[in-house]
Amino acid sequence: MRRTKLRILDPQHIRNLDILDAAEAAAYLRTSRSTLAKYRCYGGGPIFIRQSARKVLYRRSDLDVWLAGRTRTSTLEVRSA
Repeated sequence: MRRTKLRILDPQHIRNLDILDAAEAAAYLRTSRSTLAKYRCYGGGPIFIRQSARKVLYRRSDLDVWLAGRTRTSTLEVRSA
């Protein structure tokens, strides 16, 4: 059985980081780590850095750009390709 290290992801601390790991990025985006993993696998998510085979990092600026690109004024807006 795999043990995971629990850590408290303080929003104030995360806002001060320039480079975030997957858990920190998920907390910053208010989503789950598995959602970010699906974005990495299938596309459509924020740009990421593959540091090693098991470590993925995100630049906070890339997360902000990705969020800004998902801004909508209506649920009827058609997504541009």
